[in-house]
Amino acid sequence: MLLGARTAQCSLRVGSALRGQRIARWISTGDKAEDGSSDSGVLPPIQAENASAEPHDELSLLRQREYNDQVKKLLKSFSKTTIEEIPGFKDSLSKELVGREKQLDEELTSFLKQFSVYNKVIEPKHELDATHKLSSQSRTKSFPFLVPSAKDKPYSKQELFLRQMKHAERTAKLGASLDDVYFPHRDIFTPPTSDQLSINKLLSAGVHLGQSTSLWRSSTQPFIYGEYKGIHIIDLNKTLSYLKRAAAVVQGVAERGGTILFLGTREGQKRALQEAARRTHGFYVSTRWIPGTLTNPTEISSVWERHEVDFADQPTNRPLNADEEAGIVKPDLLIILNPTENRNALNEAMQARIPTIGIIDTDSEPSLVTYPIPGNDDSLRSVNLILSVLAKAGQIGLQSRLAKVASQ
Repeated sequence: MLLGARTAQCSLRVGSALRGQRIARWISTGDKAEDGSSDSGVLPPIQAENASAEPHDELSLLRQREYNDQVKKLLKSFSKTTIEEIPGFKDSLSKELVGREKQLDEELTSFLKQFSVYNKVIEPKHELDATHKLSSQSRTKSFPFLVPSAKDKPYSKQELFLRQMKHAERTAKLGASLDDVYFPHRDIFTPPTSDQLSINKLLSAGVHLGQSTSLWRSSTQPFIYGEYKGIHIIDLNKTLSYLKRAAAVVQGVAERGGTILFLGTREGQKRALQEAARRTHGFYVSTRWIPGTLTNPTEISSVWERHEVDFADQPTNRPLNADEEAGIVKPDLLIILNPTENRNALNEAMQARIPTIGIIDTDSEPSLVTYPIPGNDDSLRSVNLILSVLAKAGQIGLQSRLAKVASQ
């Protein structure tokens, strides 16, 4: 559609820029006249300097309606007119406008656009359909497995998740500044090393929260800092020192090519166990400890397939003899997240002379574990943080061993 002052000068004569400005201002305020009546096909009459002289009779409204219809017809005829049909159109575009003409051009262009859309001379339906089609295509391209719900149905779980992610990305952070926020999931995927760990980090994860005083075991007295509202508070200074010692043990075992087994049978610990085993090239048990795994390996481990690996954890593909096939498979280190519920595993590890590392709460027995770590074993945040720090130490030892192999 051809809009602008030059096009209007060829076909439509407007008396003054003030008229277009007042009409455009009226259009932008809505479809209600100043007297409160609503009529989408009638524009208000020309306002005089004195507002009291404005006519409100039916004759003036009728004349205004006729004027609007004439403008509609002219605009519709302009929409069907090409540039080639207008003589001297390109020459008029090459001329520069002066200050007053520029103002008139901007005001008249704005008025014609608003007038055309408001009086449905330009139907924006096709543009909206095209925009909706492009948005749907981009949404389908970004999320190919998204199944959109019907308009009369509630949002699906997928759509609610996407809306929540969009809100968190664009709107949730507006008007606020968040500093020093603790994100528990980062303890699993980006854990700190034992040197980077601090008491504030342990405090944020809730490692200091012990059990009720009624469940207290007297052997954990050196690990207790005090009592608060019926529960014991664990001394985080002891936790930090014992955790660093256990991390050094894990790093040494992984650096010397030892096998590390992680054990945690509570709900929600499987994801952290998987990540820890992946970092150290170890193994994990997350469902149930089978009694006799270490003390009766001829019945348990005889069904496991065996193969030989080198110092870089790569299979040598060498065939094993009968004695090697019948050999006992035992881990070099056992890490237990909940020792109280896995007494069988602790007893078997002591009989098989396998060193153990365990999280000792105020209701646990620290003498059953080779390297105890005082801390809260009920909270997933606490357990994930301690386990991830140990896994990070094992990963450092593994990388050191692989670097030595590559250098040789």
